[in-house]
Order: sequence, then structure tokens, then C-alpha cells
Amino acid sequence: MFKPLVLKRIEVSGTAGPRSRARIQGDEPPVVYCVEKAAVPEEAFRRAGDVWDRGFSELFPCGIKVLIKINLNTADPYPGSTSPETAAALVDFLRGKGVDDITVGDCSGNHSLPTIRTARRNGIMKALKGKVRFSFFDREAWTEVSLAGSMLGKITVPRSALEAGRIINLANIKTHCHADFSFGLKLGVGFMHPIERYSLHRNNLREKIAEINLAVPADLTIIDGRTAFITGGPDRGDEARGNVILLGTNPLAVDVHAYRILYDLKKRFGCTDGFDEDPFRMAQLRHAREIGVGGNSWNGYVIQKI
Repeated sequence: MFKPLVLKRIEVSGTAGPRSRARIQGDEPPVVYCVEKAAVPEEAFRRAGDVWDRGFSELFPCGIKVLIKINLNTADPYPGSTSPETAAALVDFLRGKGVDDITVGDCSGNHSLPTIRTARRNGIMKALKGKVRFSFFDREAWTEVSLAGSMLGKITVPRSALEAGRIINLANIKTHCHADFSFGLKLGVGFMHPIERYSLHRNNLREKIAEINLAVPADLTIIDGRTAFITGGPDRGDEARGNVILLGTNPLAVDVHAYRILYDLKKRFGCTDGFDEDPFRMAQLRHAREIGVGGNSWNGYVIQKI
């Protein structure tokens, strides 16, 4: 069977430093906004409108190039991949707030390439037809980025990610058979060249996930936790209703709260094996805190319910 060119060789076009986040939290604890009873994405984003106007509008000025990084590792139905319904609701919401230069992108897992086929099967191309541009990283140019990680010294990422004015990670809440769980930080694996993902999974996967976010950090993390996998993952598992959508500019804070939601669901259904009530006893989050993902120091976070 024909393999995409991206799996035959790495074509690197130049080198670059890590992408800079648009906003770094100060001394005050960051805020994670939690839209509760978020059964319908359109209604959830509508309820977040005032919060956006007060807290995020300056981050997304008119004319800024926005890349929404989605989850198309496979085409499995939500929460195995991004919900087309949520993606469409987010795009419509952003356009209503004056953000009109929007690209939606990802690179599928190696067994699901090419990404364009996965996007068609997922239904997201149909849901967003005529609303956005699509960026399928396996069909684009790649750039080598150096980073000061203890596990990763460099990774190869899509040039389009480095050129984006703002990056929004649109993630899910789900367990993951290799990484324990998959939230916003885990979404960063989709920025890594597929060939490099083979060595990524050989050892220290959880810590490496955190370090990828030093290279391509998100400016805003949105987590669609209306439904969650509480076992299995990343493509299928037992489901439970989380009924929340989370938003925040600090990627670690948003992921920590997503973990607490997942842990509470797992506890409710009696499947907490391998998980600890303390998020920082989990290697992925602990290492992210140690290397300064989301800021140079961790000072907790504040939850604001919507």
C-alpha cells in the first residue's frame, strides 16, 4: 500500500527556535473557565461570550492568524477524536467575535495517514466546509526546532504552526493506554513529525509529551469534556458524561483541572487503578510543572464557573 511521502523521509526546511506564547501568566494564579452543563456546544460558547470579551478579546485582535489544533489521531467518533459539532461551534463563535483568519489543522497517527482521509471520515471537513482553511501537516513543510528539554533536544514541527499568530488547542478528556490520559498537552504530539513519533513512544513518553509543548505552546486551551473516556483510549473506551467545556490561557492549569474531572469520573465508576488523586503524582503533569510549561513557576489556579 502506498505510504505518504512524510513517512518515507523527513524534509526539513531550516531551523527555528521554540514558538513564543502570546501571553505568559504573571504572579497571580491563572484562571480556568468552566462552562458547566455544556451539553450543546453552541450554547456553551454563547455562555462564554462575556468571559471572552473580558479576558480573551485582546489576545485575538482583528486580523490575527489563528490555528486551531484539533485531535485527528484517528477518525473514531468523539471523544476518540475532535467533535465536528464542537469544532463548528467554536469557529462560528470566533467569527462572531471578529476572528476571521482561521485554519484548522493536525497530522494523524502513523496508521491513520494521510490526515485528509481521516478528516473526511471524522466528518470535520463537511462540518467546516467553507468556514476555514485546512492544514494537513503531513502535506506541508517541516522545520527543526531546538528545545531545552531533558528528554528532547529537538523536534521537527510544521512550519505553519510556528508561523501562526495564535494557536488554540481544542482537546478532549480521555484516558490513554500509553500516556495515562490525553488533554491539551497530549495534543502537541500532532505537531511532531510522524517518523519522530516512533522513538517518542519507546521510553519516557509522558515526559516527552510535556516537552513538546516547549516547542509549540498553545495560547489558548479549550477542552471539550462533555463526554469522556474513563477507560481505554485514545480511540475507544468506556464513556461517562463530564458535561463541561474548559477554557484557559495556561495550558498546565487547564490540563490539571481536566485531570481532576477525569479522576472524579473514574472514582465514581470505580476504575481509578494507576491514577492518583494528586495530579502531580502523574508523570505527564509533574514534568510539565518541573520544566515550566505555562509559566516559570506554578502558583495553582482559580476556577471560574460559567
